[in-house]
Amino acid sequence: MQTLTFQDLDQILPYFKQYGDFCMAYSGIQEGLEYFFIDGIGYISYLSYQHLLFAPKGRVIVLANPICAKENYRLLLKQFLKAYPSAQFIQISREVAVILDQLGYQINQFGIETQMTLQHYDLKGKTKSSLRQWRNKCQREEVKIEEIDLSQGNELVEIKSLSQSWLKSKGGKQLAFLNRPFLYQHEVDTRCFIARQHGELIGITVFDPFYRENKVVGYYHNIDRIADNAPHGVSPTLILKAMDVFRQENVKTLSLGMSPLYQLGAEFNYNKITRKVLRFSYNNMNFLYPHKGNASHKKKFAGEQQRVYFCSAKGNNLWELFILLKAIGIY
Repeated sequence: MQTLTFQDLDQILPYFKQYGDFCMAYSGIQEGLEYFFIDGIGYISYLSYQHLLFAPKGRVIVLANPICAKENYRLLLKQFLKAYPSAQFIQISREVAVILDQLGYQINQFGIETQMTLQHYDLKGKTKSSLRQWRNKCQREEVKIEEIDLSQGNELVEIKSLSQSWLKSKGGKQLAFLNRPFLYQHEVDTRCFIARQHGELIGITVFDPFYRENKVVGYYHNIDRIADNAPHGVSPTLILKAMDVFRQENVKTLSLGMSPLYQLGAEFNYNKITRKVLRFSYNNMNFLYPHKGNASHKKKFAGEQQRVYFCSAKGNNLWELFILLKAIGIY
């Protein structure tokens, strides 16, 4: 076993393309992360976090599931926890949560992930009426959507301008870790769609791939940039257009990612006080993070919902939760 960095991607990419079949797999490949690697098995992506006050001795924050065969999850996790006994985990699946629970660690729900099975997805029914209305509204208002190749660089000046304006309206900081940052360049197998109205760029969306056995089997909606003057509904209309394209390519899944703190239930040996605080945050602290807007947007797609979890090896108490949220930049 060894620790790898972003400069060692050639060693981990074969495992990523073999086993990276969930929405956060591509997010695990970003500069600043490190990799706990066992040759012949796979790796775990993590962030080394240190703060003079909150984490003076440093903490390790694991991003999502191990990248390996599922039958090797337990082996890889046990070896990792021997090396990093105070590790914290965020946005892990229930399969991983069950293993950590069996190993004696405390598990809390952190939200849900929404995804759609593309070949069986349609816009019928009352639940998806908003999607139909938004798409029709964009058509009436002459919004044109197309896929572009960022490697050509033809729209980069416009894209950067729109993205920077959007970021400024959101506080000026581009998130990383849970949200892989927009690099304004083509990255392997990512897909970019743009929206224009009367020639003006009003929307950008980027999808990250996930893989199984070296084939792209799904995409994750990672980047969304919408102009202030764009008609309401441009973002979901961009997603619907991408879904149509992916469906024609026989792509199986589209993930909208996580809705943090949404529908937190009681499960495993969870920390009750921490759950109460997180539920309070969802209902009352949307000025810090748009929990409700995030969940409402994804709910309109009526996709399949899967629980995601977090775990702190020292227990999911409020101090551990604070360190975790501080490290990943949600608050």
